[in-house]
Amino acid sequence: MRLFNVIVLIAGAASALSDNSSTPTAKTINGTYAGRRLADWDQEVFLGIPFAQPPIGQLRFRWPQSLNTSFSEVRDATRYGHTCIQQKSTLGITDNNDEDCLNLNIVRPSGYTNTSLPVLVWIYGGGLSAGSGADPQYNLSGIVKTSTDSGQPLIAVSINYRLSIWGFLQSAQLLAEGSVNAGLLDQRLALRWVQENIAGFGGDPARVTVWGESAGAQSITLQMHAYGGRDDGLFAGAILESGGTTGASLNPLPHYNAAVENLTRTVGCWGASDPLSCLRDLPAAALHAARPSQVWNPLVDGDFLPAYPSDLREQGRFVRVPVLTGANTDEGTSFSLKYNLDNETALANSLLSWRNYALSPPTIRRLLALYPDDATTPKPPFHVDPSEPFAQYGTQWRRSGAIGGDLVMVAPRRAMAEAYSGAGQDVWSYRFDTPLWNASATTGANHFCNVVFSFQNISGALGPYPAYKELSLGIGRAYANFVAMGNPNGKVNGTSGGHEATALPYWPKYDLAAPVNMVLSAEGSFVEDDTWRKEGIAYINTHGVLRELLS
Repeated sequence: MRLFNVIVLIAGAASALSDNSSTPTAKTINGTYAGRRLADWDQEVFLGIPFAQPPIGQLRFRWPQSLNTSFSEVRDATRYGHTCIQQKSTLGITDNNDEDCLNLNIVRPSGYTNTSLPVLVWIYGGGLSAGSGADPQYNLSGIVKTSTDSGQPLIAVSINYRLSIWGFLQSAQLLAEGSVNAGLLDQRLALRWVQENIAGFGGDPARVTVWGESAGAQSITLQMHAYGGRDDGLFAGAILESGGTTGASLNPLPHYNAAVENLTRTVGCWGASDPLSCLRDLPAAALHAARPSQVWNPLVDGDFLPAYPSDLREQGRFVRVPVLTGANTDEGTSFSLKYNLDNETALANSLLSWRNYALSPPTIRRLLALYPDDATTPKPPFHVDPSEPFAQYGTQWRRSGAIGGDLVMVAPRRAMAEAYSGAGQDVWSYRFDTPLWNASATTGANHFCNVVFSFQNISGALGPYPAYKELSLGIGRAYANFVAMGNPNGKVNGTSGGHEATALPYWPKYDLAAPVNMVLSAEGSFVEDDTWRKEGIAYINTHGVLRELLS
């Protein structure tokens, strides 16, 4: 993804504030903020509002601390705040990329300040190492406009959370201190802030839906299992796009020991009497420059995550809210290895060290048996004849794509749908089946391609096809229905049946006796049985394989 430092949305904010009659304001527990009116959208925005104390100095790496001061002056909220430091940034620390980044943005339709609108909170993905609420492709104006035009207006919020070592440094000293998984606690504190303050913006704290994609969706599933599934009333529904509890491995603490030692030695803190305090005293730029290439993921800490989420799910220990969940048809084209997979041995060896998973040789042999090398079994990219080998990537590439996509995204989606539905929760499932208009033949409907549709083409990347724009509107209307009423179909006279307004077919609930997906396609959406690659996905979702994926 690309993050832009200059956001068109905030241009001219100073001139907007000069007209007091048109300047929207909102009160929070700590004080009043002045936002900006967007006349072209008929919306009001409040940007860069802090929801925590700056996580700097001795608060670096710690769980976020609630704001503890108030103010009497009206503060400006017309510009995005800092973006959290990105793991792969080569620019170092900039004016828009800083560890003082725990802020959020709010977009509301104009004219609803004295109402109580449902709320949609966006949590970005990016592998827990990249992402920002200020990213233009996550501009919330599109989904707010679609919701308002469809008669289900909502308020949208985007939050920042710390990434990479800043939010997920895992060390024995941090574990003993109770500070691991800080990025997930950033998210949780932001949701608490929404509960305490969104009414001041015209929102209903009892109708908050969390929405995320990829690592954002995985984050939400971890929030649903946090503290053993304790319901703190932070959200009333969840939209999960291409992400589940097993997307990123939850490696044990020893997995990170070498990287922590390398980091500490590189910055000169290894011999310090208190290495953690030494790390906290460093300039942010020095710490960023020394960052290891290590992937930093959440840790089962015995507190926020008392056990592996798959275990908690099997025990029924998760927050019970309506869930809309899905994955893309060709997730595997984004996650499979693309070179030198010319025989089964090469494919098996690639799986032994893939994505920090701990897949065992017996598991790999079983996967290869369940995902056979034949010319008739559909494999990513799904829209291309299964006999096409794409030899430039290796004759086993498409087979690798089927296994990889299911391991990372498709199997977790099915496991969640089955578990939550089996526990009596309302669940709706989808398969997104529309490649981007300019996608290559090898890409298909890959990971992340659905996001431009969900955000209502705010980035302009949908291309020239009217059918793509209609599908985007249908998704936006279904989401607005779900946020407002916990049902993507909406309701007519108190009964289900308002799906006609979405331009999508009626979307049945997920049922263990007859599991189905809504296939979201620009060529015409339809309902399918959720039974494809049934045996392989069922095996991936067994307890033993899940443990290997997580650890």
